[in-house]
Amino acid sequence: MKILIISQYWAPENGVPQRRWSWLTGILEEQGHLVTVIAPPPHYNRSPSLGEWWKSGSFRARTEHETINHAETVVRTGFFPAGRSLTQRILNQAAVAAAALWVIGKKPGVLRNYQPDLIIGSVPALPTSVVTYIASKRFKAPYVIDLRDAWPDLISEHERWNSGLGDPSFREKVLSRGPVQVLGFVTKWAMNYSLRESDGLIVTSSLLGKALKERFDEQQKSVDKPISVIRNVFPPEINQRVSEHEERSADCLNVLYAGTLGRAQNLTNAIRAVARTGEGGYQVNLRFVGAGAARQELVRLAKDLNVKVEFSSKLAADELAEQYKWADTALVHLTDWPALEQAVPSKTYELMNLGIHISAVASGETMELIEALEAGHVVAPESPEALAQLWMKLIDEPRLLDVSTVGAKWVAEERVNVAPREFLRMIDNFETD
Repeated sequence: MKILIISQYWAPENGVPQRRWSWLTGILEEQGHLVTVIAPPPHYNRSPSLGEWWKSGSFRARTEHETINHAETVVRTGFFPAGRSLTQRILNQAAVAAAALWVIGKKPGVLRNYQPDLIIGSVPALPTSVVTYIASKRFKAPYVIDLRDAWPDLISEHERWNSGLGDPSFREKVLSRGPVQVLGFVTKWAMNYSLRESDGLIVTSSLLGKALKERFDEQQKSVDKPISVIRNVFPPEINQRVSEHEERSADCLNVLYAGTLGRAQNLTNAIRAVARTGEGGYQVNLRFVGAGAARQELVRLAKDLNVKVEFSSKLAADELAEQYKWADTALVHLTDWPALEQAVPSKTYELMNLGIHISAVASGETMELIEALEAGHVVAPESPEALAQLWMKLIDEPRLLDVSTVGAKWVAEERVNVAPREFLRMIDNFETD
């Protein structure tokens, strides 16, 4: 089959969406499918200045063949430089979506006589679902939406998106008085429409798949609409258990958070928990490795609470492996938005694969998986006291930090057998004789 993938994130950029689709593209190509991609060039990890952007001609489309890891053809769209603020991200995603629509409408170069058998749109970014719907009309082909998070339900939490970022800016105050609500309503309606009209859905958690099926049943839109659960169990950058752990101290706990310092995490909760352990006479050493919109507020809060917290930028795989050896436990952290009960951070699977004890602040499916697979301990979101009590208990009873191999074996089975089988079963629905 000829399969067209539409995404705003693609290799060689290194992130969860990119790694997920490098893995899935490999599965498709192993079965003989021909993959063509519409995506912007790498620009999220290093956002160029407006001058660099203009001089490089990054607003123009171009075609790439034979990428580093796979043989897909990539049509690179134009883009507008991204930023960390919500406003800049919305502008970037809108610009990339508009550029993708131009490519779809114009069908330049390799797309001139191209006719896909199936179109897959990867969300996020949010506009991709609408772009995919329009592409299905342009190419007269069925389409599937790969819904990586609990969208569009997360849009309902827009009033709390910046709750962990400190005091709102003047721009945020102005936009929140009407424009954000209107944009949120339109985006949610458009996404729901594109999901309802899709010929199939791919989700990353069973709870999200169940919720969508129930929603479509109520709307009588679920007839013959396949929904596949394909978890974020793509091959990790560090692919072996951390066996050479540094000797544990009897009177402290080393806690590592490696991931996005973002809105959905609200990691101020973890810093407040460290402060509470100090008040109880315990020592918790917390390290953040990563970047995100909340970093500045986390640094400020740690200083205000007089809590020693280490911050490091995103590290290469070999450097991150050293951090894992240092850690007694790794933190998986989500805030208390109801939609996040249907989400499972991809870091959860990586930590299970490595055999590192997980201190999880979560509910819903993340909680269920960690507890069922004996991968660590879970406390409720937005309760610094509960997290502090867990960490103090781990110091008092260090044997609790030992985890079984159940989680690692389950992740391996999902990656090697379950996910590929479910993915190809979805693709087979659109095979023609």
